[in-house]
Amino acid sequence: MLSKRAYKLVLLFIMLSHAIKSSGQGLQFGSNDSLMSKRTSYQVFKEDLPTFYDRLVISFDLSLWDNQHLGYILNLTDDKGNSYSLSAIYNQGSFLNFNIDSRSNKLSIPLADAMLKRRKWFKVIVDLDLKGDKVGISINGKWYRATELGFTGKITAKIAFGKNEHYSDVPNMAIKNLVITNSDKTYNFPLNEWAGNDVFTNDGDNLGHVDNPAWLINESYFWKQKFVHTFNEVAGINFNEKTEQFFIFKRDSLMLYDTERDAVWSKPFKNRLEVPLHLGKSIINLKENKCYLYEVLRAPQPAPSIASFNLDSLNWDFYGKSTIMEQRHHHNIFYDKDFNSFYLFGGYGSFKYYNNFFKYDKATDNWQKQNFTGDVINPRFFSAASTADQNNDVYIFGGYGNQSGNQVVGGMHYYDLYRVNLDKHTIKKLWEIKPDEEAFVPANNLIVSKDKQFLYVLCYPHERPKTSLRLYKFSIKDGSYQVVSGTIPVISERIETDHNLFYNSKQDVFYCATQEFETPEQSTIKIFALTAPPVSQEAYMNAHGPRKHSFTLYRILGGASALLLIFGIVVFFLRRKNDDEEPVPVISDQSMIPQDEEKVVDNKANAVYLLGDFTVCDKNKRDVTYLFSPKIKQLFILILLNSREKNGVVSKKISTTLWPDKDVVKTKNIRGVTINHLRNILSDIDGLELAFLNDTYSFIITDDFYCDYFVVRDSLKQNNGNEPAVLSHFDLVARGGLLQHIPEMWLDDFKQDYEETLMPVILPVIKKVYDAFDYKKALEISRIVLSIDPFNDTGIKFKLKSLRRTKGIEHARKIYEEFSAEYEKSLGEEYPVPFEKICSNKSDQR
Repeated sequence: MLSKRAYKLVLLFIMLSHAIKSSGQGLQFGSNDSLMSKRTSYQVFKEDLPTFYDRLVISFDLSLWDNQHLGYILNLTDDKGNSYSLSAIYNQGSFLNFNIDSRSNKLSIPLADAMLKRRKWFKVIVDLDLKGDKVGISINGKWYRATELGFTGKITAKIAFGKNEHYSDVPNMAIKNLVITNSDKTYNFPLNEWAGNDVFTNDGDNLGHVDNPAWLINESYFWKQKFVHTFNEVAGINFNEKTEQFFIFKRDSLMLYDTERDAVWSKPFKNRLEVPLHLGKSIINLKENKCYLYEVLRAPQPAPSIASFNLDSLNWDFYGKSTIMEQRHHHNIFYDKDFNSFYLFGGYGSFKYYNNFFKYDKATDNWQKQNFTGDVINPRFFSAASTADQNNDVYIFGGYGNQSGNQVVGGMHYYDLYRVNLDKHTIKKLWEIKPDEEAFVPANNLIVSKDKQFLYVLCYPHERPKTSLRLYKFSIKDGSYQVVSGTIPVISERIETDHNLFYNSKQDVFYCATQEFETPEQSTIKIFALTAPPVSQEAYMNAHGPRKHSFTLYRILGGASALLLIFGIVVFFLRRKNDDEEPVPVISDQSMIPQDEEKVVDNKANAVYLLGDFTVCDKNKRDVTYLFSPKIKQLFILILLNSREKNGVVSKKISTTLWPDKDVVKTKNIRGVTINHLRNILSDIDGLELAFLNDTYSFIITDDFYCDYFVVRDSLKQNNGNEPAVLSHFDLVARGGLLQHIPEMWLDDFKQDYEETLMPVILPVIKKVYDAFDYKKALEISRIVLSIDPFNDTGIKFKLKSLRRTKGIEHARKIYEEFSAEYEKSLGEEYPVPFEKICSNKSDQR
């Protein structure tokens, strides 16, 4: 029998487990809005149902946003056929009902409308006193109780959430952090799976099964596009956190996107905006309930440069004419904590970077230059700024510029953090770091975490026209950071293009608004959402990696101590993808898997592809190329290529190759960190073990490991360079040259050796496949030849002849003209073979 003290300990454990461990992202259910076959059914124990004596406590976090349907949240069916359910219904208010199914309603629990929001979690505890024949249900700590349930002291029950054997009605809901316990046994289900139908306990036991799941961890790692619209005139965008709505303003109207309802509509302004729009920058004054639009550089004709409109009445009611003399692209704008004045910092214009602070005085219609004491922020643009906190402190992070401010001198990336106090007019530099990855800049806004310990910033390589944004999490204390999201692909061809980060504290959702300018007037605005808390790349990979049983400390101590220990571990981060990889596309609703991680190719397990695009697949055939940052990729390739026929790479060579501009002694730490990252990635690849002996790193390679370059190289050697070596592995050769998109000088000898071995074998093959009427393969082989030797006579000859046969003589002539022009441009003379000689009927006679 369970004593009162033991019962209290059970409930205390549940409270502690929820308070300490919050890693579970949750499971969302397909509801009555879906076809019956698509509704979610979660069986907590799919087989070997446990028997509970005296008491059974079921605890979980619930998010419920259904104000239309009757739906079943939880169902217990015992071995005698008795059925008990917890259901939700909206009938002039929302209620949770606990029923003895087909017999009676035992509890009806009201829920406040404020609780009925997606991702608004509240704790539910269902306490079944099997001995006392009672039930208690707690909603956020408030208890409701009933008696006479028909319990007999023990229960062996099917426990199901959502659709079950009795009912198919499912409300709009999600659950997480499920704990099922009594004094003898405890099952903890974090519900942090990423895909699939199996549900694991915290200890790695595969106990549950779910049909039609939507795993919420995906929404905390992959950005989801919510809105897109192209405008043929300059438009500006901002986010009203009070109404949870984005608004996009043009001169005559306002377009709104409601994040909670996922709805879009437009409204006309009461009066037309008189400010000519160039960049469309704006800032919201929450105290006045107004949005201020401003243009730093006024139009040539006399016109106002600042205006405001009331967010409710949509009436433009203030105009100012003050400007700053120069344009300030990618500056920062922020209010003081009392919303009395807004400040402008930095930016770029007239070939200069700036570090001035200006304050706009509405009463005098004047941008007043502000002076600050303390540390100096070097001139820059592309920095990120926070809103002012209760101390009137604003954080400014990163950017691009130089000490002089003169663009002619060149520029550098800054990765530093400053705290600017708007009361005392002081600046304090908090830290500066040097990330070992591709250079990046932050987007405009940065978000301070609720506990004031971290900064969230969108960062991206701004010097690439096709680039990608990712969310970074920086420590305010020391600058250590993690990448905590997938990518958002963006096009940044024009300097007007702008990206902003917002946070909806009511829904705990990050939003990214991108505005891509195609011309000075035309732009496309997109809005993306990421559910908080965001998931680091390592945490995401752990969630969908193979499950392992954990140490039994969790079970021995009831969970609390183990959870505290786990909570204290600091996870390392994995670097962003390099230039060669495409940005992560939008995830399809079907697979919930990013396209660049699940390429539609016949990947092998434990495979590395070095021909063409660099690709790595783990033991589950999953493409994990994106885990390789530029430095990790270089380190991996350097050791791999030197391990097959050589004895590996000494530490000094690794340092001088990967960090040639640094002293070897000073690279010891960064080299060790990079090697440790590589070891962690390789833990999911069988047949490849990184060894270190006599200051030399090498790979121990077994038959489980596959490398396309090694296969082709061995075949060429074994066949003494004969044609069968190429034809038998043509699909591999056709992928492209050896590491063709990685232009590192230290790879030149490897590439030259491969090309010199391949070319004598592949050239005779072209004519044979062409003569066999296989024009498609002839084109493929000629492409390979020309990728190695762009002006190879045999390669261009059979490319043109094959094109003439497949696409016609005019298309072939066009390709010839492009080839000839490039030949003359590169070699300084005309290509000596005329088109007619290559593609005449006579030349094609057999």
